[in-house]
Amino acid sequence: MTVNPIRHPVGNARKPRKPEPIARPAALGELLLKRLRDDIVSGVFALGERLSEEQISRHYGITRAPVRPTLIKLQSEGLLQILPQRGAFVLDPTPEEVRELCELRTALELEAARLALRRNHAALADRIAELIVNMEPYAQDVMNPRYQQFDSEFHLAILEAASSNLLLAAYRQTVHWRFAALRFRLAGDRQHAARSFDEHRAILSLIQNTDIDGLQTALRVHIENTNGYYAALIQGHRGTLTIDGTNNKS
Repeated sequence: MTVNPIRHPVGNARKPRKPEPIARPAALGELLLKRLRDDIVSGVFALGERLSEEQISRHYGITRAPVRPTLIKLQSEGLLQILPQRGAFVLDPTPEEVRELCELRTALELEAARLALRRNHAALADRIAELIVNMEPYAQDVMNPRYQQFDSEFHLAILEAASSNLLLAAYRQTVHWRFAALRFRLAGDRQHAARSFDEHRAILSLIQNTDIDGLQTALRVHIENTNGYYAALIQGHRGTLTIDGTNNKS
């Protein structure tokens, strides 16, 4: 007896289904990296605070195996400094280091702005306009984590729109996370915040008008103002500020 295979009529043919990939749960190291990075940025740990592998393992309820690779990765992002025989320490920049960081940030953001206007002008204008709308409700509540998040995304959007993988990688590696951590701790002055938000709106206008010279000048001034403000605070309070501005040392 011959069994004929079942064939669907041509008019009712079924397309073969592609197998759906199985969602891979994030590795423990990936989860720890994100959690510890977020906690450093948001001020759970104070500037200059020492973090030991044992402390982190206990704090997050995990084994010590993924801790050291995570610390090394965060050191490469500028959020930690690992000192032999002493441990890892949360970033605690001097005013001179903030100045140098701002100089690097200026070079990267100004070049990214030039490329972004040339390569992705419309998309950049739309994204920056969206972020301004998101930031505005929190402009008078600058210690709100949402405002600080949108501020970081604002500047990162310029780098992303430049469509330069190496430029973006350099920015993430050397500037993005360090400034995110400083914003959460040092951007609490209302006068500074109001001026900063006005500068962000002016940057949007220059992007919309495709004014590259004006945009680069505005970014330079914006970063210089940030440098002056942060450096002055760090000069007086280096290593003592927490997310709420209280003194962490007796």
